Amino acid sequence: MSQTMKAWFAVPGPDGAVFELRESPVAAPGPGQVVVAVRAAGTNRGELIRGAALRAGSAPASPARAGTEFAGEIAAVGDGVTGWQPGDRVMGRAVGSYAQSVVAHQRSLMRIPGGMSWAEAAAIPNVFVTAHDALVTNAAARPGESVMVTAGPSGVGTAAIQIARHIGANPVIATTRTPAKADSLRALGAHEVIDSRDAGKWVDVVMRATGERGVDVIIDHVGGPMLADNIRVLALKARLVSVGRNAGRVGDCDLDEIARKRASIIGVTFRTRTPEESLACSERFAAHLLDAVAKGALKPVLDRTFPFERLTDAHKYMLSDAQTGKIVLLVDAT
Repeated sequence: MSQTMKAWFAVPGPDGAVFELRESPVAAPGPGQVVVAVRAAGTNRGELIRGAALRAGSAPASPARAGTEFAGEIAAVGDGVTGWQPGDRVMGRAVGSYAQSVVAHQRSLMRIPGGMSWAEAAAIPNVFVTAHDALVTNAAARPGESVMVTAGPSGVGTAAIQIARHIGANPVIATTRTPAKADSLRALGAHEVIDSRDAGKWVDVVMRATGERGVDVIIDHVGGPMLADNIRVLALKARLVSVGRNAGRVGDCDLDEIARKRASIIGVTFRTRTPEESLACSERFAAHLLDAVAKGALKPVLDRTFPFERLTDAHKYMLSDAQTGKIVLLVDAT
């Protein structure tokens, strides 16, 4: 491996982050760490939302390695690493994954199932770990409970639909503003797919689908514009987990309705988690569901790939909302 490599950086600008491809040193692994030769890296909408706030002149605002998830081969191992060796095919979460190599903690690694492509593997770590953390760890969804996933075609949405169905949620409801995506969401496990463009109509459909009980768990990626109606469709003792706020951070909240239903609104993010907490999220998902991925019961949803050098094009496509599932950069598919 060369002493330098190409890596994408988020660079503060007057209107938010600009992504620049730069030469960067190849780091050596520390204790408990491995160096991974990256073959593919998954893109995530959160990097655009965070990037919009990364403005020149604000503090802290310095260039930083971009990317959060990878698939590739272990190139080197540090002291204390056990169970992994150079050449192993792995996927995982690590800051700076938009690069030809990345340093990752051994506890973040997951073995890539045989026959799975680099691009498919890179479509798994962030969205499945995030969805599992929201649905299983925070919402504590149980078999037989109803689950609604807003923005079902999103990366985390496609993972959450599958996990909800896998753990026995019933019904599993997905929302979308693009009815043409409904069949693909049903194929992932959604019992009902609802067009959320008409607020009054979709609320009635959700209530009918749940026998007028309302939903026990909402995994929300939309945010403010859906908040008031999300609260309307909550069942008694329901849990609304705010994973993303892609359409806005502020919405109407009827606190009396929350109190009457004894419902909970739970916020989740990796931004304020310690490294230990983030690693634990990956470990919980792997222990619970990585075997289901290996057996094909849970599958990556890969919409499109872009060459490594075309991150900007991948972001433009992401902003078009045309995709279902993940957009992945092919760093080195050889």
